[in-house]
Amino acid sequence: MTPSVLSREEILTRLQALLQDVLNLESADALSPAARLQEDLHIDSLGMVDIVIGVEEAFGVKIRSDLNLFERVVTVNDAVDLVVELSTTGS
Repeated sequence: MTPSVLSREEILTRLQALLQDVLNLESADALSPAARLQEDLHIDSLGMVDIVIGVEEAFGVKIRSDLNLFERVVTVNDAVDLVVELSTTGS
């Protein structure tokens, strides 16, 4: 399934599963849309690299290397917004 046909809810669900796997969480309970990546989930720059690779593979998008992800993606919902944007622009 291509990203352009996924709903926001489907993207959120897939992103939560990816984060759960990368962060080695037993459940996705802590991964609400409002959860902050750094403050709540304690994701550092190395963890963000793993997430970027996972997002690119899972959603078939390319995240620009010059994008400051910690400024642009503060919450899980911001990550969903970025995937939606990249899915519709093809960037």
